[in-house]
Amino acid sequence: MQLHVFTFEQLPSFDAVHLGFLALRKLKLVDELGWGLTHDGSFEQDQYDRAGAVYSIVTLGGRVIAGARAASCGGSDGYWAYMLKDARDGKIQGIPGGLLADYPETSQTWECTRFVMDESHANQAHPSIETKLVVAGLCQATFNFGASELMSLSPPGLGPLLRRFGYKVRRETARYICEDDGREYRPFRMQCDPGVNQALAANYLSPSSASWLRRDLMGAA
Repeated sequence: MQLHVFTFEQLPSFDAVHLGFLALRKLKLVDELGWGLTHDGSFEQDQYDRAGAVYSIVTLGGRVIAGARAASCGGSDGYWAYMLKDARDGKIQGIPGGLLADYPETSQTWECTRFVMDESHANQAHPSIETKLVVAGLCQATFNFGASELMSLSPPGLGPLLRRFGYKVRRETARYICEDDGREYRPFRMQCDPGVNQALAANYLSPSSASWLRRDLMGAA
């Protein structure tokens, strides 16, 4: 099992891993959950896969089995900002506005999206280790770009899971039921602490990951 953490700008060095992540997104989100997302039949990619994004992806035997993406709440391409804010502004259909008490617009908060996992390849001996590695990788990467908080719109079970991992988590009161899959989702905000699970992530970090991140992961927590 290996952890790959990289930026959008580093995609040429992580092309196979990134394409595996896009394929897993299409499989889990479109084929299985029935989300009405644009795709090309093989890969799911959207407007937030752009300059400034960071990725944390886990592979097993070269196969992508889990991953997620994060983008700065202070970033924009001139039209798209980040998912929850764009939903509030009426740019995204299906996700209501008003899910957050406030909508941050600085690089201190990063929004995490597109978490997917192939449960058929989960490590039964170490439950949730794939998710733990993905979150640790996102914390390491975003912290290097000024993040002090991570935010996501996720199923209710995420909060207790992150707390078990060792993170400080705050759940927003608002919630909504997704029309595509009938599931409940809530916003979560979590302290971005790069020291949590740092040693674990260092043990799995792939040799091809960026040198700046590798040095941080191998430093003392």
